[in-house]
Amino acid sequence: VGIISSTTEGGAKLKVEKVTIDRETGIVTHAGTLINVHGDEEPAATFEVGSKVQVSVDADNRRLLSECHTAGHVVDSAMARCGQNLPPTKGYHFMDGPYVEYRGKIPPEERETLLGNLKASFQDLVQEDIDTTIQNLPKEKAEEVCNNIAQNFDFSDYSSETVRVVSVANFPCPCGGTHVKSTGELEERGWGIKGPIKSKKGVVRIRYGPDCA
Repeated sequence: VGIISSTTEGGAKLKVEKVTIDRETGIVTHAGTLINVHGDEEPAATFEVGSKVQVSVDADNRRLLSECHTAGHVVDSAMARCGQNLPPTKGYHFMDGPYVEYRGKIPPEERETLLGNLKASFQDLVQEDIDTTIQNLPKEKAEEVCNNIAQNFDFSDYSSETVRVVSVANFPCPCGGTHVKSTGELEERGWGIKGPIKSKKGVVRIRYGPDCA
């Protein structure tokens, strides 16, 4: 997603592959691979504690991952539009096979029909070009907003008094990720839902990706 470089000549350089934030401490962790700027003959330089660094973002990749993350939230909205108000439990918003998981089950005889309805609902939401909104809300208000349809989100593990709430395709949920400005921006790459629907041991998995419109 970007590069972190030491400001000193010949200093460390890191290819950032994943960024996470600890809700409790607010500490942001950048994980990746050290780049050896000296060639294979010498070990790659490492960062010194307290050293100054410069951060550059891979804009094209950031855009792609923002679309991927937004598309995952559109899956949530499509599920709600199809009457499947299952609590989301996991979102994997990366290009090597993105999916969203929910707590619950879908009977085998209903999965094919639901898949067709989800695909259609997803594309409808893209065509409606719904704006993405981001708000920092008091925890009590965030819980009210995010659980207005069903009790899908547990806010007991949020120690902060404010929660970042992202609404994609009119489906609000707590989220710290990056997103595109509207659902219409998912049209160009043809984002959509993939089959089959998997439902096993109380977990429903819905796969999605580009080139699915």
